[in-house]
Amino acid sequence: MKRKLLSLFLACALITAALPVSVAADNTGVCFTATNDTLLDLGNAAVYSGGSVYVPSRVFSTFGIYYSYFSSSATGLLNSSSKQAYFNLNEGTCYDSYNNYYSAAAIYHNGQVYVPVIWTCYYFGLTCSAINGVGYGDIIRIKNGGEVLTDSQFLDAATSLMRSRYNEYTSNNSNTVPATPTPSIAPATPSTTTDKEGAPGSVTLCFIGPPTEAVLNELDAYGYKATFFLTADDADSSPDIVRRAYGSGYNIGIYCQSAPESECKAAEDAIFSAVHMRPTLMTSPTAAAKVCAAYASAHGYSYYTQRNAFAATTSSASTVTTRLEKVDGHVTLTFVSGSGTTKLIASLLQYLSTKKYTVTPLLETGV
Repeated sequence: MKRKLLSLFLACALITAALPVSVAADNTGVCFTATNDTLLDLGNAAVYSGGSVYVPSRVFSTFGIYYSYFSSSATGLLNSSSKQAYFNLNEGTCYDSYNNYYSAAAIYHNGQVYVPVIWTCYYFGLTCSAINGVGYGDIIRIKNGGEVLTDSQFLDAATSLMRSRYNEYTSNNSNTVPATPTPSIAPATPSTTTDKEGAPGSVTLCFIGPPTEAVLNELDAYGYKATFFLTADDADSSPDIVRRAYGSGYNIGIYCQSAPESECKAAEDAIFSAVHMRPTLMTSPTAAAKVCAAYASAHGYSYYTQRNAFAATTSSASTVTTRLEKVDGHVTLTFVSGSGTTKLIASLLQYLSTKKYTVTPLLETGV
């Protein structure tokens, strides 16, 4: 089929008229993202580049629009039950499954693919509005008609949480604000040194097995993100919790116990069935690390070598914090999901918050 260029300038212009020229009306330089009546953490903040507002692709999972990334072609995919939008980062193009091309482009920022929020909302039948803040950041609010609060009511309800997250962010980042990306499209593969070891006093949290509701509640309360490595059985038996985790911005990876040839594909399919995302991270027990790492390298996965691992029976946070106190710089912690982890998580997160640790996500470039 011959490629067709579809111009949506008029439609986007009509939507844009409802948005301010800048997303920094309160002069903080921070712009939160919200979905319906939920304020997302600053790991999902909106950014402004080249005259457009961008948000992380994964925030649309709240509305059943799921994100995948194909590293071989540097292409991100947003996929609903009826529509697909492909974003080629190298070429700066956007097209659908019928090879129709659109006047939209994605950008690469802070280890994530960001998409233009106005165009994406229009394409998938959503709406968005810009809410001027009151000193703790502005808000880009994405809606599907299921919201209860008006924009002004939402700002009133969210201000306390915005203040807390904004103050924590500026405290952890020397009073700086998120840097906006350059207008040009970034390379498909970021530098291998980016965020590899993280900042001094930073922690990455990884879990083997699906989270419990209690663990997710604790992580959500602090705005910390983690990575959960799952087997096919994990994803098949707990699809709702997997959907909640992924939809809330947590990373999902594959856990292979011994036989990657069979386990990896099964886990990938089960995870895709749950959240319509194909994972790019993989790990295994130490005994199977050699064969699993080789399989990951040959099949386009990033293999995570487990570090600072704690058994499922570890239930005392002091066991973890004692190790943290002996290590300078960045620390990656690996837990086996279970009753012990559920018991220690609240105390551990309180410790990390009190000691001003920065909790960073596990990236493909930092495994």
